[in-house]
Amino acid sequence: MPIASDQDKVTKDVTVKILVDDERNYGFRIHDDELPRLEDELKFLQAPKIRGNPNLVKVVGYCRKEVVGVVYDINPLDTLHNLIFQDDFNWLRRVKTALELARLLAYLHDRNQSYLIRNFAPSHIVVDQNFTPVLFEFGMLVGGVLGTTVDESDMRLGPFGYNDPFYAYYGPAAYNVKSDVYAFGISLYNLLSKRALDKEKYTGCEIDKWAANEYKHRRSYVDKSLQDDTYFDRRDGRKLTELARQCMDDEQKKRPEMKEVFERLKGLRCCAAAVL
Repeated sequence: MPIASDQDKVTKDVTVKILVDDERNYGFRIHDDELPRLEDELKFLQAPKIRGNPNLVKVVGYCRKEVVGVVYDINPLDTLHNLIFQDDFNWLRRVKTALELARLLAYLHDRNQSYLIRNFAPSHIVVDQNFTPVLFEFGMLVGGVLGTTVDESDMRLGPFGYNDPFYAYYGPAAYNVKSDVYAFGISLYNLLSKRALDKEKYTGCEIDKWAANEYKHRRSYVDKSLQDDTYFDRRDGRKLTELARQCMDDEQKKRPEMKEVFERLKGLRCCAAAVL
């Protein structure tokens, strides 16, 4: 959506996120629990340690009267979910995306601020014209400057297939930073395999087993078309496959922290060679 100023005649591309309920096709009839959600998002994105992060959207406006919406300073190429399937989203762009998202989560999980995303997924990430991934959805965010913790009465779930399997057994109390790690692991699997989840056949708790079964006779999750990429190295493919598996482990304690994930991604041959 382009916006323009009559004073300086400058046109700027922005993205508008409108909160919409199921009863209307446009706008949002404001409910008591939605304005706090908007306020939390604005407070988070405008916090000094958050504002300016290249992998988080920048707010340039908002509305909270007849409709609830936020205006972001970004002109996206597409969502990460859609790009996953595209052939021109090549190997280096996929590794760069994983690396930057790992860095973002490691920063948000830092013990000095400790945010939990809780609904991390490719459908909540856009990629800009420079192929930089940018997170734009924060509806389940807790921690940090918000001063909030997980409410055990909050039964909301993130996107299908990206929810921690522990949730099925322990409910909202199971959420911690390792839940975001699990969602990252699924996203990494998506990036490597160029595959999405089959909602009709598999549940979110089975995706790690599905991935293992799909590739039980192979050493890599990486799609064959990506293995033909000039910059692809089979050693990187195996390392990324193992990293995704560990992030998707059923046991939270066996999943690495995002700081470790980021360091392991930095150690890939394509990263070490300063290709990215």
